[in-house]
Amino acid sequence: MLWGGIGAGKTTLIRALQGGRSVIKTQMIEHAGSAIDTPGEYAEQGNLRRHLLSTSADAHLMIVVQDATRDHSNIPPHYFLMFRQPIIGVVTKIDAAAACPERALGILRQIGVTGDIYRVSALTGAGIPELSAALEERRTQWQTSAVVRRSD
Repeated sequence: MLWGGIGAGKTTLIRALQGGRSVIKTQMIEHAGSAIDTPGEYAEQGNLRRHLLSTSADAHLMIVVQDATRDHSNIPPHYFLMFRQPIIGVVTKIDAAAACPERALGILRQIGVTGDIYRVSALTGAGIPELSAALEERRTQWQTSAVVRRSD
């Protein structure tokens, strides 16, 4: 499940991971293959965040996306510490002229991302193979552990 502010690049990231491009604005929570894409408004507006909380029950992994050109997040500090799922971060738009990936990394840590953080550009493809490989490794681990649990 991807979380992030308006225009952070969540949908574009999903399309890049799936081998395509996107400039479509996500209007509602959507299932895109194995990903759950969410509107940035839901993450940024506290009264809408409850919809993401209920949807998160279906997620095996939370991916928090921070635009490297933004200097803040509207998600409260330590917010992601309450989730039981693993939480990873993705800093997007690292190729933009106004990008500050280190600031974005700090923001992700401040809002409670405790897992790995990947730096990517969906436009140039930088970091996409590394993120894709990490996600595939997690998927393999989940499938293996599910088979083990079923055979017990």
